[in-house]
Amino acid sequence: MNKRDCKYGAECYQQNPAHKEKFAHPVKSVAENSTVQAITSISGNMEIKKRSMETLNQQLEDIKRYKRLSSPEKDNCYSEGKDSSYEYHDLTRQRYAVPKVPMSIGILRDIYDSQIEFSQQAEYKELCNEPKKFIKHKFLVLMPPCFEDLWQFCQVQALKTQIKPEETFLQFGLKLVGPYDVLAGKFDRAKVHEPGDYLRHWSFFYDPPEFQTIIVQQNSGVHYGYWRDSPDNTDGLVAWNDVKKGCEFLIAFLGKLCICDAIQQKKISDMKKLISDWAQSKDIALKCCEKQKSRKAQIVSKTFHKVGLVVPYDRKTNIGYRPLLESDEKIRAIISKFENLNRFENNLEYQELMRELQPIITAADLATDECDFGTVLELALDFFCSGVKSLHEVMKPLFFTGYSMVNRPQYIAIIKSHLDNRREGINLDLLAGN
Repeated sequence: MNKRDCKYGAECYQQNPAHKEKFAHPVKSVAENSTVQAITSISGNMEIKKRSMETLNQQLEDIKRYKRLSSPEKDNCYSEGKDSSYEYHDLTRQRYAVPKVPMSIGILRDIYDSQIEFSQQAEYKELCNEPKKFIKHKFLVLMPPCFEDLWQFCQVQALKTQIKPEETFLQFGLKLVGPYDVLAGKFDRAKVHEPGDYLRHWSFFYDPPEFQTIIVQQNSGVHYGYWRDSPDNTDGLVAWNDVKKGCEFLIAFLGKLCICDAIQQKKISDMKKLISDWAQSKDIALKCCEKQKSRKAQIVSKTFHKVGLVVPYDRKTNIGYRPLLESDEKIRAIISKFENLNRFENNLEYQELMRELQPIITAADLATDECDFGTVLELALDFFCSGVKSLHEVMKPLFFTGYSMVNRPQYIAIIKSHLDNRREGINLDLLAGN
């Protein structure tokens, strides 16, 4: 029986059996079908490739232009046509919209890195314009009021003698360093360094995170600085150490005038009188005062550096600190066996010595579990004060745990940067190579 031809012919898409029974459909050749499919596939691939290239080109253009997102703050003074030198003055403000770029596009890295460097330079410049923020951002601590008072004193003396404020005490062999380099503008034209480099700026071999150098005696290991039991402490307690003689520190007095003590030794009466008169006018104590006495009452252990450890401690319940498992003498004797020992070259000997030390560490960890956080900090500080570098990896987790438990995270960053590159000697100026 002859069927009527389907009006759609070979291109008919009907799959209904009744339709196929009623109408005739010509059979499409295999070659023709393959050709059509190939043409369709090629056309589709070319279209996809074309769209991909357009997308890639757009991404490249976005990277080059680095389009700015709208800020959460009102930004009336910015427009696309304005000079690209327009600067933001809020450090928390979002500067750029970074386009999402496929990881396979390696050629974009140079463009991307240059834009990041530009952003870092802009933020660094803003910080340099605000010394307090710079010190807090780079050194992670707060400065006491007497810090700026001493700088004002130096500025007054500089006007009288026609020298720079930071050179006021050079005639006595004393140099203002550390955070005073910020006030002197020495960081303004310096290159941007890694965060850890700033934390190591004038950090001597035996300086724990609680100590920050502000004055050095030239050509010697003697250095003075602020001692803070916590990063936000602003009492202005001053201590000093001679790195060439060991790890022990000595509390000088409150107020900044460790300089007064150094000048006394040099019998410079005129400068001593100037400092004494100025300190009296500012109501700054040059000798032991109530704050220093109060700190002595809070010390829970002496530690190897002799300044003492202060941590939250409830004397009624005895929670916060317990003595180490062994005496200081026994711990010193065990640590001394690690001196000049390379843990990689003499691993078996190292492991044998660690078996002797491990019970003390385990006891400190158990103390931490029972809220006596000061114990693990004391042990870490004793390891640090020993100066034995093969124990660096042993003391790191002790420091991290202890400072975390007493809520002093800034000291975790400081001790990590110090141990990662613990330098000997007295030439510790970050800016020396600039």
